Amino acid sequence: MTSVATLTAPTAAARLLGLGSVFGKAFRDSRRTALIIGVLFGVIIAATTGQIASQFDSAQARLLFTTQLTALPPIFQGMLGAPIGIEKLGGFVSWRIFNILPVMFGIWSVVALSGTLANELARGSLDVLASTPLVRRRLAIQKLLGFLAALALSLALLGVATYASITAFATLPGDEVSVAAAAGHVAWLGLMALVPGAAAFVAAPFLGRGAALGVGAVVLFASYVVASYSGMVPAFDAIRGLSYFEIGAGPRPLAGRWDWPAMATLGAIVAALLVAGVEAFVRRDLLVPTGGRLRLPRLRLFVSGPFTRGLGERLPAALAWGAILGLYGIMIGASADEFVAQLSRIPQILAMVRQLYPDADLISAAGFLQLAFFQQGIVILGLASAAFVGGWASDEGERRLEVILATPVGRLAWGLRSGFAVHAAILVTTLVMAFGVVAGLAIGGDDPSDPLIGAAVLGLYAMALAGVGLAVGGLLRPSLAAPVTLILGLGFFLLDLVGAILKLPSGILDLSLTRHLGQPMAGNVDAVGVAASAVLAIGGVIVGAIGLRRRDLGR
Repeated sequence: MTSVATLTAPTAAARLLGLGSVFGKAFRDSRRTALIIGVLFGVIIAATTGQIASQFDSAQARLLFTTQLTALPPIFQGMLGAPIGIEKLGGFVSWRIFNILPVMFGIWSVVALSGTLANELARGSLDVLASTPLVRRRLAIQKLLGFLAALALSLALLGVATYASITAFATLPGDEVSVAAAAGHVAWLGLMALVPGAAAFVAAPFLGRGAALGVGAVVLFASYVVASYSGMVPAFDAIRGLSYFEIGAGPRPLAGRWDWPAMATLGAIVAALLVAGVEAFVRRDLLVPTGGRLRLPRLRLFVSGPFTRGLGERLPAALAWGAILGLYGIMIGASADEFVAQLSRIPQILAMVRQLYPDADLISAAGFLQLAFFQQGIVILGLASAAFVGGWASDEGERRLEVILATPVGRLAWGLRSGFAVHAAILVTTLVMAFGVVAGLAIGGDDPSDPLIGAAVLGLYAMALAGVGLAVGGLLRPSLAAPVTLILGLGFFLLDLVGAILKLPSGILDLSLTRHLGQPMAGNVDAVGVAASAVLAIGGVIVGAIGLRRRDLGR
């Protein structure tokens, strides 16, 4: 007698963990990232809260520091964040940590939502799902809800850590915060993080993941820069109302300030963008976006080999990333003298800012660029490098490389030439960025020589990140190349930024490559860090090409 196998429907718990449910699969794909981000920033909140409570352990110390910060001109408050209710522990935590978290969570949101549907489109897996009774609108909604659930998990961990830390270290009257205040603050953070991600989500069905990532990055960093420097740059002040950072500047529940109209406005923007993204996916064909009809160029400059082809594919994105940084450089360079002049007239504030930024020489245009431009450039160029490496990896991931290698092109040659094409794209971005910096300094009549060196160091650092990603993609698998590049870029930035807050040992802080670049825009170049970046950039391409030669394609 033969036994008949029976199919058992997945349980509700199994569906939540990814078996038999699109929502569960999407949540499972993001759960590790959610846990890491939530726990990481929760630890930062706890450590910072403890430091604040020990350093400002009296009402007089808090009042003195509050008076100093509230006396800052608007230009400095824009850079450091508005000091709202910092005489209380909750307000201080909000000012010191939460003001930068919309950028950190926003990067995660942009990276995730730009690929939520676009990655599946590129791999062709949505073709299979779309052939099932699962309608496309429900498919898109479940994929979206999977990420939103992961974001909610991360925010919940952060909210619990915030409430527990402030409760544990509340030593002065009024330091305590309510559960509602902690929940309201992380809800504000979630809305702020979702705005650029939702913009990328709308763009992805039309432009593909790479271009959508750029759209989200522009919305995120342009809004942040406009809101932060509007007090210094007249052009920014004229458009500050378009920045969602400006819209979300009011709500600070941890500091006792609730702004429901601003929260509602942010919620409406997010909801409208997400609905538009779902409808865009429902109404378009399940094809990989290519940007229109493909035309062969009359000049065959970009079809003569792996290097020119790789550079040609990434050239539009390289010019766009460079233009973003170049425009920023023009604004910052042109305003540097005004910033330095204001700073020099107020010795007390100069001493205070030197305490906040002890390693930056602000009394020069180049020093101001090191502070205001270099740190932003590190993050943006890291995102650009990850996008370029992702384009390189897509040749193998989308099986174009199998066709290419059927021609008289060896694996080693393709790996070397296509890898250096990624570096060439970064070079183009760096040159356009440097042109903007020089133009801005020329407007102010300042010497651009040191900032030009700083721009070159930024480009070399981006090539180092890309080199590591290319090595991993060549040795292991292409799907890991872009994530490794992105994780390294954000990891170095966070280790440098957060390590100083947590006062980590120098041995741990020195693991960040950004700590070994010096202050190149101010004329201080770390030769060891530059040499290490060059080795990673060139060696990564070579190692990746050798690895590709020794493994199977598509592994």
